[in-house]
Amino acid sequence: MANQNEQNHCPHCHAALAPKGATPFSQPSPAQQALLEYVSPLDGPDRVKALKLVHDIVVYHSEEILDGEEKRALYQVKVLWDLIEETFQKG
Repeated sequence: MANQNEQNHCPHCHAALAPKGATPFSQPSPAQQALLEYVSPLDGPDRVKALKLVHDIVVYHSEEILDGEEKRALYQVKVLWDLIEETFQKG
C-alpha cells in the first residue's frame, strides 16, 4: 500500500507493520464477532480466500492512493481472516 508521502507494505506482504494509527486488535469488533458466529467450519476457508482476494485486488490492482482510513479497513480485513483461520484451526 502506498500513500503520497511514503511507501508501506501491508501485513499480508510479509511486513510486520500496521497502518499508522492502527492499534492491535485483541478482541474482534461486534461486526467481526457476528461474522465469526455465522461462518461454519465448512465455508471458513472460502471466506478467508474471499477476504484475501478483496485485500489483494485493492492493494495490488488499484491505481488509487489509499488514505489512512482505507488502510485501517484493509488491515481489519486481514485481522478478520486471521480470526477466521484461528477459529477453525482450534476446532
